[in-house]
Amino acid sequence: MSDEDRTDPRLRPPDPAGTQPKYDPGALLPKRRLAANAPTLWAPPAQDAEDADPPHEPDIHPRREDEAPAAQDDGDVAQPPAYSRYSHRIQFALGALLAVGVAGVVLLVAALLGDRSGGNDTVTLRNGPAWSPWKPAGTSGEDLVKSIADHVGRQYRLPNGQQLVSVFGGPMAYGSLPVTVAIQKPVSQGGDVELVDGVGVIYRLCAIGGKDCRITYGKPTVNRHMLLAREALELALYSFRYVGVSQAVVLMPPTYETASKAGGKEKQAPPEALLFRRGDPGVASAIAHPLAATLARRTPSVDAVTRSPDATAVGMLTGPSIYNFRFQASNQDARAFLVLKPVG
Repeated sequence: MSDEDRTDPRLRPPDPAGTQPKYDPGALLPKRRLAANAPTLWAPPAQDAEDADPPHEPDIHPRREDEAPAAQDDGDVAQPPAYSRYSHRIQFALGALLAVGVAGVVLLVAALLGDRSGGNDTVTLRNGPAWSPWKPAGTSGEDLVKSIADHVGRQYRLPNGQQLVSVFGGPMAYGSLPVTVAIQKPVSQGGDVELVDGVGVIYRLCAIGGKDCRITYGKPTVNRHMLLAREALELALYSFRYVGVSQAVVLMPPTYETASKAGGKEKQAPPEALLFRRGDPGVASAIAHPLAATLARRTPSVDAVTRSPDATAVGMLTGPSIYNFRFQASNQDARAFLVLKPVG
């Protein structure tokens, strides 16, 4: 075979024997040099190839004249999504928490303010933060008042261990007649008569076995009077908190004085009552705070009442609330007045 016949095989015409290569070997070589120790999976282009124009490749799908140019792939790394795929779950959880918080605030306000519907001034308190370790049992106002009277009455004792007085509670009434409180102010304060409006409760302190409910054990003392006043205050605070009345009256047991004249005979002292009103600043503050912030958890004895941690608070809240009282029937309608006159 001559040298002319040994030409480059790539220049030969196609032959069935397949002696002509189908691919250019040079086309299989990499277009750019790979960088060693590249930090990513794909190495960046070589430094000298960054400014070079890419080779022109013919468009195998020519664009029509009225067609918008195709978007060019600039090779940028895809940006992360603007929001996480869990964003909707987080937003739902936050919305649920806000709804629960708003509902809690509404319930708290309802518990503190109460329900004033029904055309009267009764304030019905809802469930709220614990105000006292003990709560009265019952669904009606009458049941709640009786529960308060029984509970508070058992806490106060005489030095011999007997119960100081029995407590009877009920609506503001004198027999079958509804009662309106009338405060008769002294002339030094103008001499006016103030009618106290609102729904109230009245408690009567009575020593069972004594004449006219009087306490027969021992003698009347300042300490015993203060202990009775403390009991009256506790009855009123429980009533304001759990029954929701706007006023509370506590009738003290009668006391007798020994007259220096007439052979040392006893005579009954003017009867006393304590009037507490919900709107009074001291009472309102006591209702707004737990009971233990006003009255000590341990009920003091007769001898220790003046040394009790709550002695100052009891004196401040009960001193201005003590009146002499009498009942007076009305000549205008079927009701009675509880006429109160400041002591002294």
